[in-house]
Amino acid sequence: MNAQTSIAPKPSTRPETHAERMADPGNGITINGITLTAARASRQNEVFTADALSFLSSLHREFGERIAALDPTQLQPERNFAPSPAGHKERAMEAEASWKALVDKHLAQSGCAFATPRRLTRSEDRIFSQGQPLSAGLVDFGLHIQRCARRLVAEKRAPFISLLGLEREEELEIWQEMFARAEELIGLPAGTIRAITFSSADDDRGGAILVEKRAR
Repeated sequence: MNAQTSIAPKPSTRPETHAERMADPGNGITINGITLTAARASRQNEVFTADALSFLSSLHREFGERIAALDPTQLQPERNFAPSPAGHKERAMEAEASWKALVDKHLAQSGCAFATPRRLTRSEDRIFSQGQPLSAGLVDFGLHIQRCARRLVAEKRAPFISLLGLEREEELEIWQEMFARAEELIGLPAGTIRAITFSSADDDRGGAILVEKRAR
């Protein structure tokens, strides 16, 4: 796939703080409709390939509005690193470490059948599409499936997605429809991607539940 890349210019009036840079999708590199605003991490190009970013863009374009509607306040900002009393330099270093941890997590998941994405209603404040942050859960799911699903199927294994903290039926429905659409985009047999949810302590069933219901 031919990547469409652009780099947005930065204003020259004064140096930006790291927090300003992270919050402004105008600062960063855009590939296939996805803008990455974090400082470059080692080996991130192995995770955020042109195909992976195109895949994320497709999922966000089709499901982003419905995900935002899950919460009346829209996507809740994801704190990607712990607050620090230190200065801008130290906070920037913390943010870079957090971004590297995200990249390393997906590198380590290569070939892994199980993944646990963040909540759909959390935003990934370093990845944008047309000025809007992507859902953190969509990012985690999309990267894992795009990078690992074909290999798992070739090895006669299935990708399992652990869905933690589901609060409403609408959220599960979006996940199920996103599974089906991801299978179509990648060319996987219908029903390849499986979901695992965990019942509450008050549920007599207890423990993990394999979700077989598929959206129609």
